Amino acid sequence: MTGVTHEPPQHATTRATIERGPVGPGGWRDLTVGPAEPYQQPVPEGEVIGCLWHLSDVHLCDAESPARLEYLDRYSDPDSPHRDDLGDIGTYRPQETLTVQVAVAMVVAVNAITAGPTTGAPIEAVLLTGDLTDNAQRNELAWYQGVVEGGTVSPRSGLEDRSTWVGATDAAAWDERYWHPDGPPSVGEPDRPTRLFGYPTIPGFVEASRADVVSPGLSLPWISVYGNHDGLLQGTVPVDDELRALAIGDWRISGLPEGATPLLTAAAIAGIGPASYVHDASSPRVSVPADGSRALLTGNEFARTTRPDAAEDAPLYFATDVGGLRVICLDTINPHGGWQGSLSETQFGWLEHQLQDAAGRYVVIASHHPSPTLLNDHHPSGAEGRVLGPAVVRLLLSYPNVIAWIAGHVHFHAALRHGDAERGFIELTTASLVDWPQQGRVLEFVRVRDEGTPQIAIISTVVDHAGPVAWTSGALDDPMNLAAISRTLAANDYRLREGSLRGLVLESAPDVRNVVWRVPDGLGR
Repeated sequence: MTGVTHEPPQHATTRATIERGPVGPGGWRDLTVGPAEPYQQPVPEGEVIGCLWHLSDVHLCDAESPARLEYLDRYSDPDSPHRDDLGDIGTYRPQETLTVQVAVAMVVAVNAITAGPTTGAPIEAVLLTGDLTDNAQRNELAWYQGVVEGGTVSPRSGLEDRSTWVGATDAAAWDERYWHPDGPPSVGEPDRPTRLFGYPTIPGFVEASRADVVSPGLSLPWISVYGNHDGLLQGTVPVDDELRALAIGDWRISGLPEGATPLLTAAAIAGIGPASYVHDASSPRVSVPADGSRALLTGNEFARTTRPDAAEDAPLYFATDVGGLRVICLDTINPHGGWQGSLSETQFGWLEHQLQDAAGRYVVIASHHPSPTLLNDHHPSGAEGRVLGPAVVRLLLSYPNVIAWIAGHVHFHAALRHGDAERGFIELTTASLVDWPQQGRVLEFVRVRDEGTPQIAIISTVVDHAGPVAWTSGALDDPMNLAAISRTLAANDYRLREGSLRGLVLESAPDVRNVVWRVPDGLGR
């Protein structure tokens, strides 16, 4: 039962928040401790039916991989004439070398909160809704295993003793568009992020980011959902033999083909397929060490790795139980290309059978894509058709025991209500661990009758990762300090300043963070 007073747990934003401090040179802002953020509605008493963590979009990134497209991201820089046409591209982030450290800092925070912050009920699982890897690589998935299972993770590839990341200080591959934390070569000006946007110089950063990290592993069971970055290159492009060779090979593309317009970039970042890498024989390239550990994943490999009991040919959708909840996990990735989602017709039929079988149980849907982004209907001639968001929502609304849909993909906290006072569910997303503000949330599901009719209260508590608020350049051997640097870099993304719509969306609002949502109790008696 709820109704017990509980002290806000460690790292919960109901205890304290993290916010940007005063503006410094170039617009850089360090982070500082802010006031606690209370629940936006009264927390009700009732019967707990389930309690779980929600994390999403971990994006464990092999930043040294030649199969990435960092060079495209400059066309979304604030001064790019193509920004309005291309939007925020997202193939390069200054904090991309620190994703393992952030993930481990989130594991530490999760392990510190094993009971519901308002109910005190045991948390039964950690739900991770996709984009666990950044570029669908075997080594990235191995890092994910190490993070959640516990053990030593080595977040590097290529050479053991030298980084070939685009931000490494290497005069032969120097590009002023990337942040070089160790500073410029011996002769030359600082890069643009440092010169124009106040990014710091942190000597030793690059090598520190490649050092082994020891993860304690999750103390709770975890559920891994498939995301577009887990199955498509850069979350968008279907894998083929040429791209498999690129991933493990010894050269990296560093620019557009000779004479190409930057608008060609749109083909590589298409939300709705088809999508393709845009290089050709004339594209500039730099030499990198080959590494077979970067081999690209198959869907079956992802399923077998994240669900050890899965059969050899197991689909990427499945159902499991968490307390009194039946959690139905969907595969919303369109394998034909495009970073937006949809369901196969076969899976849609399977979903209906699962809903029929779950009669008498509360159902939570879990997927990477939320319903508004299930709009990618691309499929080659002769291939199975794709089912889009409106059809999925209609199906779910026909089952009154569906109470929530939990997703990721968009990298910000949000909520959308479906249905009416008689039946319906809340659809919610949680922020990513790669972009600001790098948070997760605890969800407590409670049966209540305090408003006269049976309802389900879904109580959300947003939690920061365990990295300190302030970072120091004198502790680069501490993964928690590196996680703090990552969060500060994410908060200062120069492409999301000056009132950028994307930047405002990532901020979210209090009414989708520490909040109590209510939906009809379709099983209420």
